[in-house]
Amino acid sequence: MSRGVGLTELLGELPTAVALVFALITQLGDFWFAAVASVLAYWLASATPRVGRGLTRERGAMVLGLVVTAAAVSTTLKALFAFPRPPNPEIVAAAAGLPFPVGAFYESVVTGSGYGFPSGHATTTVLVWGGFAWALEVGTRRQRYAVAGAVVAVVSLSRLVLGVHYLVDVVAGATIAATVLWLTLTKLATPTRVFAFVTVVAAVGVLAGGVTRDTAGVLGLGVGGLVAWTALDGVPAPTRRGGAGTVALGAGVLGALAAGILFFEPPNPVVGLLTALGMGAALSLPLVGERLAKKS
Repeated sequence: MSRGVGLTELLGELPTAVALVFALITQLGDFWFAAVASVLAYWLASATPRVGRGLTRERGAMVLGLVVTAAAVSTTLKALFAFPRPPNPEIVAAAAGLPFPVGAFYESVVTGSGYGFPSGHATTTVLVWGGFAWALEVGTRRQRYAVAGAVVAVVSLSRLVLGVHYLVDVVAGATIAATVLWLTLTKLATPTRVFAFVTVVAAVGVLAGGVTRDTAGVLGLGVGGLVAWTALDGVPAPTRRGGAGTVALGAGVLGALAAGILFFEPPNPVVGLLTALGMGAALSLPLVGERLAKKS
């Protein structure tokens, strides 16, 4: 099945300097950026009133659940459709002429791995930035959704400029994500149901694509979030000192788990176990941080 309409090839002829700018822009829709932003939002929430106004613990958990939802939906659909990415040898070859570490960064961004449909970045951007627009009370509702829409547009465009997706991939990813966003915010409406939804979708991904690093990791995130949030008997509102303590603890715990996955490359089932532990820790650590702050 062909998804090309000529736009990816046309944009791929832009100068490398322009592509470098879009390589930075595309990070706004990358899983690492969405994960860090959502975890910090959950940990700090209303303790940072200028940024986190209106952001309760539960709403922060919902946004965190939306990040995992994006990963589950895109991973599962990629496994089901198994459509390849567009070839972009000229864009990748341009990295050889760039100085280190710019060249290494650029090559890592334009060398897409895995399947191409739907775009994971478009899916993630809609769910996460749309989730923040829903959860926050900074500015007006129209302004928040306008910002989210602008980010979705530029991130989606960046995937075409970098030659890692076809137009159909980003349009489908954004459309599917918008539908899932409506479903999670209006029908599921609680973190418990969102993590349960993630677990089901991720399980379908395992059935469709086998126990890979991605499918096992996403299933672990869903199960870990579901178990942890169900077990938690309320998480206190954050204080500035407690939030700072939580961030310090979380950086150490989650950093160690991430390092274990990236550098030791454990078997795929172990990856699922580690991501489950990581999600459980992310949701539970505010209890420890606030308790330590209260004692001090």
